[in-house]
Amino acid sequence: KEPSPFVQPSDFPTISDVDFLLFHQLRPFKPSMRMLKQRGLCEQTRLSGLCCKYCDVPDSFDEKFVHQRGVYCPTSVTSLSESSFSQTLFNHFMGCSNVPIEVKSALEELKNLASQHGISAKRGSKKTFMTKIWKKMECYYE
Repeated sequence: KEPSPFVQPSDFPTISDVDFLLFHQLRPFKPSMRMLKQRGLCEQTRLSGLCCKYCDVPDSFDEKFVHQRGVYCPTSVTSLSESSFSQTLFNHFMGCSNVPIEVKSALEELKNLASQHGISAKRGSKKTFMTKIWKKMECYYE
């Protein structure tokens, strides 16, 4: 339950264990102007992107990294909150050769336990959690 750029120990009881662990594996990166334009975001935005902390991704992107695996630049809190986004992160971490086996095992076990026991986050808690992450992303490079 160590802090990370987007997740704090105080977030742990507010979100599913899988989502907590997923977002704990991410670090910020500064998207290029081209990347922001491709996503229809304002050039003046200070929005941070998200990237796998195990992949070799520079802190500030240049154009050669636009299609790098493990790099995510959601365009809104809604897209960040979608279950397909969490599934995309999960798939990356499970398939990425850079992610430690301990992290992969923990993710798999947490997902299986939640499925077996019908555990889900409290209604509205994921949206609240993702709104907090989005706010951190919006001002990370200010």
